[in-house]
Amino acid sequence: MTASIGRESVVPPSSSSGLPSWRSQVTFSMRVDQTDQEVALSGMLRPFGADQMRAIRGTLETAAKSARGELCLDFKRLKYMNNVAFLEINRFVRWAVEARPNLKIKLIISSVIPWAIRKFQVIAEIYTNVSVEIYDMAFYPIQRMLEDAEFIDVLRLQERIIWEHERKILPHHGLMPGMRIADIACGLGYFAVMLQKDFKPEYLVGVDHSRPSLRYAQEMAKRLAMEDVEYQYGDAATLLLPDNSFDFVACRLALQVFHQPEMIMQELYRICKPGGRIYITNEMMSCNYGWPDHELIRATYQRILELGKMVGMDLDIGMKTRQVLTDAGLEDLKINLIDITNMNTDCYDFARVVESWINGTSQMAATAGTLPEFHQEISAGLKVHMATITNPKGLASWPIYAGSGRKPVKMM
Repeated sequence: MTASIGRESVVPPSSSSGLPSWRSQVTFSMRVDQTDQEVALSGMLRPFGADQMRAIRGTLETAAKSARGELCLDFKRLKYMNNVAFLEINRFVRWAVEARPNLKIKLIISSVIPWAIRKFQVIAEIYTNVSVEIYDMAFYPIQRMLEDAEFIDVLRLQERIIWEHERKILPHHGLMPGMRIADIACGLGYFAVMLQKDFKPEYLVGVDHSRPSLRYAQEMAKRLAMEDVEYQYGDAATLLLPDNSFDFVACRLALQVFHQPEMIMQELYRICKPGGRIYITNEMMSCNYGWPDHELIRATYQRILELGKMVGMDLDIGMKTRQVLTDAGLEDLKINLIDITNMNTDCYDFARVVESWINGTSQMAATAGTLPEFHQEISAGLKVHMATITNPKGLASWPIYAGSGRKPVKMM
C-alpha cells in the first residue's frame, strides 16, 4: 500500500496478505521525493530477517533505476537500525554500483546511531561513487519541528512580528547599506528579504541546516527577483564560508537551540571581517509574562526551560548575551531588549505564535522521553498564556535580547 503526498510517498512494509509482515516492528515510514531524487527513512528499522526488507529494497531499486546524477538516501531520522537492516542496505548499494555505475549515491546518517557511521563510511571507502554525510540530530534537537511544513506559516508570522521591532535597532548595531552580510541559521529567509528591502546590502548569503527551509527561501528570493542573495545548505558549526569575509554576521534565535553555542560563535567570529560586527538575538523563556494567572504562566515556562535542558537547549541564553559576546572575543558591545507585548503587537498574532509552542514542546518532550503528564501541564499553561494575551484587561510579554560586538582589528 502506498499513500501519495504530492510527489512524495509513504511506504509501509507489507506481506503478501497486505498486512504488515512484522506487526510489532512496523515503527518506521519511508518517503520518496522524485523531484529531489531522495528516499528518506524515519523511525525505527529493526527487521528480523532480510525478507522483511523486501519492500524497502524494491523502493530503493526503483528509485535507483530512474535517478540521474545522484540518489540521496536520507537516514538521519532513523532512531534505531539493526544489523539486518544495515546489511540489506549494503547489498542494495552493491547492486546499485554494479547496475548503475554512473550513478552517485549519497548516504545521510546521524550520530543517533553511532555504530552506523563507521559502517557506512566503510561502504564509502569501498565504492568511489558513494559518499556519506553526517547529520547530528543530537546537536539539532528541534530540527524536525523546524522542518515541518505546517510550521512555516507560524515562523513567517513570528519573523514579521519581531522585525517590526528589530528594524529600528539594527542601525544601532552597525548595519548600513552596501555591506556584505551573512545570515547564519537563516531559516525561511525572511530576514534576508527585509534586509534587502530596507538596507540594500552589496551581497547577502544565508546558511541553514534545513533543506525545506532553504527551498522555501530560494523560491521566495526567485519570486521577489532578489539580486545578490545566495542561500547555502550548511552546518552553522562548520561553515563553508571563507575567513574574514563579511561586514555584518547575524545569527538570530538560533544559539538557544544548539547544544554547543560556543562552536557557532567561533564560526561567526571566523567569517566576520576585522572591524565588522556579529549580531545575535535570543529568548529569555523564564521572563515570558502574562497577567492574570501569572504564577501558573511562570511555572509553565520553568517547565519549558527544564524540558529544553533535557534536549540540550538553553532557552534562557538571552540573558547571557553579554557573556556570550565577551567570551567570543568581541569588543564595543551593544545590547537591546526587544520586548514584544500584547500592547505593541497584534494580540491574535502573538497568541498564534505561543500556540505553535505547544507543538514544539510536544516534539521536545517526545525527544526527551518525558511522561505524557509533563507536556499536558505545559500545554495547559501555554493556553492560559494565550488567554492573557487576548484578554482586553490582560498584559503579556515575550522578551528577546539583541546584542552585537565588533571583531577586533588585529595590529601587525
